[in-house]
Amino acid sequence: MNKQILYTTVMLCITICFSQNETANWTFGENAGLNFNSGYPLPLGASQLNTTEGCASMSDNSGNLIIYSDGSTVWNKNHDIMTNGLDLLGNDSSTQSAIIIPKPNSDTIYYIFTVDDRAGSNGLRFSEVDLSLSGGLGAVTANKNILLESPITEKLTAVEASNGEDIWVISHRWESNEFVSYLVSDLGVSTTPIVSSIGTYYGGDINQTIGYLKASPNREKVASVVSYVSQVEVFDFNALTGQLTNPVYIPNLSTNNPGFYGCEFSPDSQLLYVSELNYDTNLSFIHQYNLGLNSASSIIASDIIVGQRTGSFGALQQALDGKIYVAEFDRTSMAVITDPNTIGVDCNVLSGFVNLNDKICQLGLPPFIQSYFYATNIFNNTCFGDVTEFYTEFSTSIDAIQWDFGDPASGINNTSTLLNPTHVFSSYGTFNITINFVVDGQNQTLYRSLTITDKPPVLTLDPLYSCQTDNLFNLQNAIPSSYLSPDYNIAYFETLEDAQQTENNILNFSNYDATSTNQTIYVTLSNGTFSDCFSISTLDLVTVSAPIVADEDVFLCKNSVSDFVTIDVGYLDLPHNQYSFLWLSSLETTPQIDAFQPGEYIVRITLLSSITTTNPEGCYADRLVTVTASSIPYIEEIITNNTTITVIVSGLGDYEYALDNINGPYQNDNIFENTTAGNHIVYIRDKNLCGVAEAPIWLIKFPDYFTPNNDGKNDYWQVEGLSDNSKKNALVQIFDRYGKLLNQFKPSSIGWDGSFNGYPMPTNDYWFVVTLSNGLIYKNHFTLKR
Repeated sequence: MNKQILYTTVMLCITICFSQNETANWTFGENAGLNFNSGYPLPLGASQLNTTEGCASMSDNSGNLIIYSDGSTVWNKNHDIMTNGLDLLGNDSSTQSAIIIPKPNSDTIYYIFTVDDRAGSNGLRFSEVDLSLSGGLGAVTANKNILLESPITEKLTAVEASNGEDIWVISHRWESNEFVSYLVSDLGVSTTPIVSSIGTYYGGDINQTIGYLKASPNREKVASVVSYVSQVEVFDFNALTGQLTNPVYIPNLSTNNPGFYGCEFSPDSQLLYVSELNYDTNLSFIHQYNLGLNSASSIIASDIIVGQRTGSFGALQQALDGKIYVAEFDRTSMAVITDPNTIGVDCNVLSGFVNLNDKICQLGLPPFIQSYFYATNIFNNTCFGDVTEFYTEFSTSIDAIQWDFGDPASGINNTSTLLNPTHVFSSYGTFNITINFVVDGQNQTLYRSLTITDKPPVLTLDPLYSCQTDNLFNLQNAIPSSYLSPDYNIAYFETLEDAQQTENNILNFSNYDATSTNQTIYVTLSNGTFSDCFSISTLDLVTVSAPIVADEDVFLCKNSVSDFVTIDVGYLDLPHNQYSFLWLSSLETTPQIDAFQPGEYIVRITLLSSITTTNPEGCYADRLVTVTASSIPYIEEIITNNTTITVIVSGLGDYEYALDNINGPYQNDNIFENTTAGNHIVYIRDKNLCGVAEAPIWLIKFPDYFTPNNDGKNDYWQVEGLSDNSKKNALVQIFDRYGKLLNQFKPSSIGWDGSFNGYPMPTNDYWFVVTLSNGLIYKNHFTLKR
């Protein structure tokens, strides 16, 4: 029989056990999970696992989840803690806290290998699970926490041995340069390791225990990452002996902290992907190295950054759909490398592309027996009515192949013997596909599930409006809520070509910065995360200028309780058929309102044409009108002192003062100095135009002292500045310091001679009161000197 050759790789094997469906369910992070049974990942609900890093899961050969663990606790398929499933001696803070290995030639026995974190004393151990116990839900047997190595690094990987049945479980000792390979066969776990003393010494800072260990799908390579020194080493692996040889040391020349973390081989085992974290700058990268080059220096020089994000990339893990998934720390989504066999950036790293249905991804992803991914199946054209294409890759030669598409309604077309067949399914739904093939005379079977979906509708999307100068849009606001669910995947693209090829999708769709004021975005709607059954809709992005408004300060003259000021929207000519107005404090909708109290008044001015279902609030601007109270002044007192007038007032306003002329000039100072004696009028004006108060005054002058010694000079004391008429009706009274009335007289008289009842008063200060005919009273004091 002529063999169909897919690759020229020569395999040192007799048979290969293609057990991909055992990797169909993943549990990781904070109750997160994925199910790959439909050919693309769908969120897995009900997971009880909550871990930052280490995790493990295992499904049966039909793709049903049966066991998962964080290295400390084991859960069964019902998401309940398995009987005796507590207190395993792994640690969920370990990079690879656990890996689950089926016992060869057994349908019920599984081994959970665990490692402690940071070279802890619990080391590397294994525990046995028997699924036949507890009514088929399984239980951890008495063979629990059996010690293999201590201390050990946080590294675990597994790959099939050369006979296609046994499994090598590989780790690395701490304070050592020794890899240890333990063989799992139908006899159980061999506790005597194969030791490979090769490569870098792992020791010193216990942070250097951190980092992923992975075997290649073709079982020919092992990659080991050491964080905090940021290095990765790649070794040749002998699947017959378990030995590692020929190290290639790949340094990371950056000084990032912690540096390299996760790693994964491409499905064809020719490329290596490594994640790099930088906690200092909060940036993360994905490196790609070409292992197919012929020298270590060439491999190191092939380093290319194929992915970058703000935040942290964590673990990388291949899935049974041939893609590599990347943990994104503290997010409800994951990244994916859609074409991992492609050299360079065309491998297509998409951040935030896998929905986790509000569950949170952390740094870790579950490890599997890496050779389970040795055969990759790719389905294209999965819309109902399409010609579905099946593309299968094996890294070996096959003798024959038989496809059963699980679609008996299609009659004789339900099977094919072609390597890459096509099939038109008779209906939409999930179909169980069976692939039988012969490798080196051995019959093998691979089971896959494929979902054929009805093509989603083309959506009629209302335009999105931006009312901001920075031109930002939340594209998701345009999507009807019925499509914002895990049952659909929506992606956004700047060009129709990108949408058709599902490449270069817009990642920052919740805060998209439009490239022009009027732009068309292309939206793909598919059934499921990676279904190629999708529609393309258009979404117009329109930038609208919001009304331009200015804030204003106005004054309210509160001279009575009924006083008010009319405030407005600023543009009284804004037409009502183009704009709407809403005063937020009173909910009035008129361009003007009356404000009876001081305070802040906000009116929202909205462009009516910008109100749509996707922009229900429209484009608006808020105008702030600040109302400050003012009032006419109240005159509390006017104090005169010879040539000085001092005016005391109260009120809400800011006041200015004038003398004898209501039109001014006005001054800010309330004191008038060097004023002539006589009749005056004081005017006090509110600067905010709330009114003017006035008061007449007599400025009475008087000598500060007098000397009644009959020398003809200053022998009498008398006031000055009153008119002749005022002198007739005014009265001057003299008091001593105790308030005793000593004398009283008219301003028209000669005045006081300094005596009381004919007796001269001694030197001292004396007080006077001038009472005018209008009742105004002026007081002050003077000195009598002897």
